[in-house]
Amino acid sequence: MNRTIDIENDIDQLNFWVRKSIDLFENTPYLDNLLEVYPLESAVPVHLDLQLKRRIISAHQARRTDELINILQGETKFPYDEPLAYLIKEVQNCLENNPQQIHRIANTLYAMTAEELVIRLEAPPKLNTQMGPMFTTWLRRNFMLLNLDDFQDSTKGIYVLSSSEEEGKTFVNDVLGQNFRKRPDLVAKVNEIYIVGEAKWIGRSGGNQNNQVRDVLDFCKEQRHDVLRVGIIDGFPWATRKINNSLINDQVNVSVQESAYDVLSALLLEEYLESYL
Repeated sequence: MNRTIDIENDIDQLNFWVRKSIDLFENTPYLDNLLEVYPLESAVPVHLDLQLKRRIISAHQARRTDELINILQGETKFPYDEPLAYLIKEVQNCLENNPQQIHRIANTLYAMTAEELVIRLEAPPKLNTQMGPMFTTWLRRNFMLLNLDDFQDSTKGIYVLSSSEEEGKTFVNDVLGQNFRKRPDLVAKVNEIYIVGEAKWIGRSGGNQNNQVRDVLDFCKEQRHDVLRVGIIDGFPWATRKINNSLINDQVNVSVQESAYDVLSALLLEEYLESYL
C-alpha cells in the first residue's frame, strides 16, 4: 500500500497518538509491557505417554487406520488442521458410514511418518488468541468502574462503565445516540465527556487482520453527536521497519499510521483519557 506521508521526514504529520504509539513500539520494551494487557502464556509442549507413543507408531506403520483414528479421538488435538476433527472427537460413530472420509483422512495421516505424527501431537498448543476478554479484564483491573446509574450521574473524574453486554449496548445506542451492533470494548466517561472505543490485537498483516483494522478505523470515522470514538490497536500496525531495514508498507500499518482519527496503543489509554480532564 502506498504511503501518502513520508514517515521518515514528515512524521509530525501523523496523528499525535499514532506518533506516540509508534514511539512506544520502537523505543520501549513495548511487547513486554503489553503483557500487562494481553498476558499471553508460554507455549508448553505436550509429552505423550511412552506406551501411547508406541501404540500410535505401531498402528501407523501397520496401516491400521481404524485403530489409529480411534486413538486420535482421545487426544486433545488432531495432528493437523482437520475440518472434521471436532465431529470425529465428539460425535458417536461419526465416520462409520463415511468410507470416503476415512480414506481421505488416512491418506493425510500416512503422508507423514509415524515419528512426525507423534511430534505434531506433542507440539505446543496454539496460544489463546481471544484477546478481547484479556483487554476487558485489564480495563476492569486498572480503571474505576461504575454501574450504569452512577456512571451517568458522574461529572468529575475518569470512569469505565461496568455493565452487561446488552445493558451497555442499549445505553450507548439509546441514550448516547450511537449505532452499535454490540457493546463497544470501552465505554468511558471523563468528567462529562463520553468516550467509546474498540480494541484489537493485530499480530500480522493480511486476511482477517486487515478486516479487523478496517472495522476499527470505520468505527472511528463514524463519529456521532458529541461522543468521542477511539481506536485501541496493538501489535504489528505500529511497526515501521522490516528486518532488512526497508520501510513496511503493508496495508494494516499504513492505514493505521496514516489515520486522521485517534488510534493508539492500550498502553496509552490512561494518558489519553487524562488528556480530557
